[in-house]
Amino acid sequence: MDIVFSDVVMPGMEGVELCRRIRAHWPGPTVVLTSGYSHVLAEDMRHGFPLLQKPYSLDDLVRVMRDAHAQNGNVF
Repeated sequence: MDIVFSDVVMPGMEGVELCRRIRAHWPGPTVVLTSGYSHVLAEDMRHGFPLLQKPYSLDDLVRVMRDAHAQNGNVF
């Protein structure tokens, strides 16, 4: 697993919690979250994962994934 891309708001478990659990068991993958909710965007820096605001373009998605992957020490 190289990249995890998840929405923040999901039924049963929020994306931030999902990503924290993934990181606890597998610290290597790049993790990127997405959301269209302003309260999530306002809390962006508190959870520590890159956040892509909806709606986004394909170029935005590639840029955020590439940046996050590079920060994790990987080449995209």
